[in-house]
Amino acid sequence: MSRCAACGRRLRRPSPSGLGPVCARRLQPAPARTPARASESPVEPIPGQIEIDLTPFQPTLGSL
Repeated sequence: MSRCAACGRRLRRPSPSGLGPVCARRLQPAPARTPARASESPVEPIPGQIEIDLTPFQPTLGSL
């Protein structure tokens, strides 16, 4: 059996990179995430209805 190039674990299925699945995930850069903007609604508005801005009604640390 072959071994992982990073940690030396025994590999059941050798990969072209020589890394095992655990080391491949650990060494792979994290995907870039873009934060959702507060002004965008997560769901599409239903035709014929208006969207109400609920920002003034959100509790803050000062109001609790």
